[in-house]
Order: sequence, then structure tokens, then C-alpha cells
Amino acid sequence: MKKVKIAFWIIVFGFVGLVIFQNKGFFMSESQLMFNLGFFYYETPFLANAVFFVAFFLIGILISYFINLFKHFTDAKIIKTLKAKESSLVETVTALEKQLSVQQSEAESLSATPVEGQPVEVAAEVK
Repeated sequence: MKKVKIAFWIIVFGFVGLVIFQNKGFFMSESQLMFNLGFFYYETPFLANAVFFVAFFLIGILISYFINLFKHFTDAKIIKTLKAKESSLVETVTALEKQLSVQQSEAESLSATPVEGQPVEVAAEVK
């Protein structure tokens, strides 16, 4: 499976490189971005389109990283609370099992003592 992943990524990067190589004129032509928000105006210097593509790609990677980092912290908090709840439930089950074993031993000891007026049944072992 690891070799398949490596081959897949080589093919993907190969196609991306092919697209960039075949469109070298577009990626190397210069353009600028303008931001006009009414109260704020900014123009970037003339840069190659490839610089803009790489910049926006990296910004997208950073945004997805921070979103996943936030998700990781919330998942870690949920896991911590679930583990605490699980340990408390295990303690409860252990306590209930101890109570059950105590009650069963008391019931066995009460049924083993003969009651006056009732005959005692004796089981004989046959070998």
C-alpha cells in the first residue's frame, strides 16, 4: 500500500508539473492585486502569477492546519472526559460485583444450614 501511495503522489506531482510547464507563459506573466475596501486601498507590486498561486496555496494550507489543530484540541478534551467517565463506571461495576459476591456467599451460607423440622438432603458421589 505504501508503494501505491508513493506512485500516486508521483503521478499527481508529475501532472501538476506538466500543467505548469505547458503554461509557463501564464505563470511567468506579471500582474498585481488591488484591494479597495472603501476605507482601505492597497496595490501589490507587479509579481509573477506563480507567486500568487504559491502564496494562496500556502495560506490555504495554514488555514486548514489551524482548523484541524482546533479540532484536535476539542477531540482531546472529549477523549479525556470519556476516559474519566469510563474509569468511574469501571469502579462502579467493580463495587457492584463485590456486593453481588458478598450477597451470593451469604445466600449460600444460609441455604447450607439446616432448618429445624426439615430433613437435610445429602448428595452422594458415585465414582
